[in-house]
Amino acid sequence: MSVHNVPAWHPWFVCAVVFFLFLGLVTSFKTPEITAFSALVVLWNAGIISSQQATTGFTNSGVLSVGVLFVVIQGVERSQIATKLAKHVFGMRTGVRYGLLRLCSFCFIISGFLNNTPVVALLTPITRDWARARGFSPSTFLIPLSYSTIMGGLLTTVGTSTNLVVSGLAEDVGLPPFGFFDIGWIGLPVGIIGVAYLVIFGPMLLPKSTGLFRYMKNRGAELITEVQVMSGFRYKNQPVGLMLGMLGFHVDVLVKIRRPKSYKRAPSA
Repeated sequence: MSVHNVPAWHPWFVCAVVFFLFLGLVTSFKTPEITAFSALVVLWNAGIISSQQATTGFTNSGVLSVGVLFVVIQGVERSQIATKLAKHVFGMRTGVRYGLLRLCSFCFIISGFLNNTPVVALLTPITRDWARARGFSPSTFLIPLSYSTIMGGLLTTVGTSTNLVVSGLAEDVGLPPFGFFDIGWIGLPVGIIGVAYLVIFGPMLLPKSTGLFRYMKNRGAELITEVQVMSGFRYKNQPVGLMLGMLGFHVDVLVKIRRPKSYKRAPSA
């Protein structure tokens, strides 16, 4: 079908499908793969794309390479190589900026050879626990982790799935595919500048939220906790003041007692 023979409603229909595709991704109505595949099926049923065009992406070398990378990252995750390396790289005597430098450099290098998304998913809990152990705010390190991983994806063709897909599309139209380090001529200087910016200005610009656990530790006296007394409680039917004293609490910590409707007060002697 030539461009001049395209029905007038096709562009509007495609725009509507893209709109609902974007809406489905934003609202997480279904998982991304189901949402994207549903949009593909709708366009195919409408006759806007042919069966060959609909299945071309599944045979693209870039898409296949992305699948292979997820197998590789699963092996790395199960072997816990990245976890052991990260604990040694971060260190337990580093300051905020030196810790940022080691974190960003580590993420920048390994993300050039592994897919970005699994790297971030693998290192996020490690970074969070390390920051809490050092008394730092995890939010100061998590955003630099993500950004340095994205910049590391510009070092090699396999650094991010976008590079592989674009290389596969270029190959499909007769252009030479990307070499392994071709985009590194741009990605390396950009990454060095980006990492330097994160290390220098990150601690000043990023939030210092300490998370729920540290908030509870620092302001525990202001928190209210509800405790349910079960039927087998050993201090049942004892005076409230005596029960609190046996548990090591002052009577002033008690705010309110909520009794079930079926409760019957014992008759006084």
